[in-house]
Order: sequence, then structure tokens, then C-alpha cells
Amino acid sequence: MGHCPYCKRVIATINQLKLTVTYKDLDVQEKLRKELVNGGGKQQVPCLLISERGKSDRWLYESQDIITFIKKSG
Repeated sequence: MGHCPYCKRVIATINQLKLTVTYKDLDVQEKLRKELVNGGGKQQVPCLLISERGKSDRWLYESQDIITFIKKSG
């Protein structure tokens, strides 16, 4: 997991903040590609699925957007 530099940057931030997240590696599970495209509309990583009670799901794809979100939320 984390072959691309953008994924590595996001993972480093998650580790630095000691957050618990569920990682899904598209290289290991092919079915996850379909899940990613069906849910967010793109086959792009890194991707963060944000599910909040009472709100519709949001999908963030840009590494800096993901980092900004997790720093504000963490």
C-alpha cells in the first residue's frame, strides 16, 4: 500500500496524528476499484470517504484536501 507519493504523504499524516482509519488497497482487492468508482466517480488514489451520520457521503481525492480535512477533524 502507498506506492504513490501522494498516498505516502497522506499515510504519513495519518500516522503522525495517530488516527485510526480503514485502509483499502486497490492493488490487493480488485473489487475495491469498482467500489471506488461507483461511490466517488473516479478511480484515483488517495481517496478518503467521509461518512457522517445524517449527511451524504463525501469523497476527497486530492492529497492536500485529505490532509487538510484530517488535520481539522483529528
